[in-house]
Amino acid sequence: MPEEMKMSVSGAVKNKKGEKVVYVTFEDKGRSAEGVLPEGKIVKSSGFSQKEIKALEFYMTSQKDTIIQMAKTVDPMKAFLSK
Repeated sequence: MPEEMKMSVSGAVKNKKGEKVVYVTFEDKGRSAEGVLPEGKIVKSSGFSQKEIKALEFYMTSQKDTIIQMAKTVDPMKAFLSK
């Protein structure tokens, strides 16, 4: 992942099916993509090529354990109040 790419991680939340998921947002120079773990899929994107989306999906999948650990440290109230 390029150094100028910003990655944000949500806390674990339940999706419409009641499964725990973590949302991962990538931002870079006006482009953005949102992925979901544990599936490791990009669900929304703007400005990224298909090749770049595949690279982001690979990154999420290969770093899944680390990203999920990051999500466990997210304080939703603190994140909400900092907006």
